[in-house]
Amino acid sequence: MSYSEIDGFMVVAGQPHDPAILKKFKGWERRTAEVLDSAGDFQPKGRLSGSFICAHPPDYRGRPSLHFSFADWCALFREFKEIGIDTVFWQASAWLDLKECYYPSRIFSGYKQWNVVEPMMEAARAETMTLYLGTLGFFNGEISLGIRNGDISKAVETADTELDCFKELRNLYGGGFQGYYLSTEASFWPNRSPLVYQHGGTYFERVTAGIKEMAPELRILASPATYYSFSREQEATDRMMECFGRAQVDIFAPMDGIGQVHDLGALRTELGVWKGICRAKGSEFWSNCESFLITNPQGAVMQIEAADPKRFFYQMTMADQMGAKKLITWEAMHFMNPAGEPKARILRQAYQQYTKSLGRRV
Repeated sequence: MSYSEIDGFMVVAGQPHDPAILKKFKGWERRTAEVLDSAGDFQPKGRLSGSFICAHPPDYRGRPSLHFSFADWCALFREFKEIGIDTVFWQASAWLDLKECYYPSRIFSGYKQWNVVEPMMEAARAETMTLYLGTLGFFNGEISLGIRNGDISKAVETADTELDCFKELRNLYGGGFQGYYLSTEASFWPNRSPLVYQHGGTYFERVTAGIKEMAPELRILASPATYYSFSREQEATDRMMECFGRAQVDIFAPMDGIGQVHDLGALRTELGVWKGICRAKGSEFWSNCESFLITNPQGAVMQIEAADPKRFFYQMTMADQMGAKKLITWEAMHFMNPAGEPKARILRQAYQQYTKSLGRRV
């Protein structure tokens, strides 16, 4: 895994240049366009209630908040409330891979540090936002979970580091949050090593048990994904249950993956897998409707932009039809920024017009 520096912080670099990769992304875009064409002028349904926020996106240039003041955070949360978002999910307080930490930490004293969590948390309290706190995140489970060499003790060690991170944050900031977000993502892909799910299962079981022991009042949310599970729904379900079956997860808000490695034609199948998992575990079923499009995943930094409004409305509508209790999205602070790039402004304006129409119908 390679990294790039942007404006003083690190991100995971894009993929190496390869015409075949770009061809795949163009293929997903084309198939999504075909689904939208066949859908015609459908009636959108659902509305957003939450967004992930972050110190900075870990793998692209978004809207970094490393130097946000309390006032900056308050302004952002007011932007959110204008479009009905009252819940935020702090992606991560530290990244193992990036060697970055976003609060004054002793545990991660060797990492580059910024004081981002404190003003964000103070602003969330002042603006009465519900906050789910993410603590430790990592990308490379091959190393962090010991998958590469079959060493499951590494999964236990990393879980304990996450719990130590939570203890440190709780001691620093007390009850400044109402829920816990599992920052590290998990996903099903066909033909992955069984160790991915076995070691992930140990990791998530240990982290969630520790959080519930220390703070039983906190609800725990995970945002995993399944990819290419059409005709393999049972396999995807079984593998994700290996990963989360013993974990104490109150809410699953699966990533829909539209705009990165999925087209709209896969959406019903993938959401159906998670609806079944939630039923089996007694967890709430939400949906993470991703509001972006990766236009080129290659180079030092991937290219990414806000989604087309019709595509985003289709995602929301499908999630609503599949029974998702709440709809959330990724980094609305960037992809629905009222002062952002043109496509972000277009998406926000379209969404605002849609929610106003809902009010008129009521």
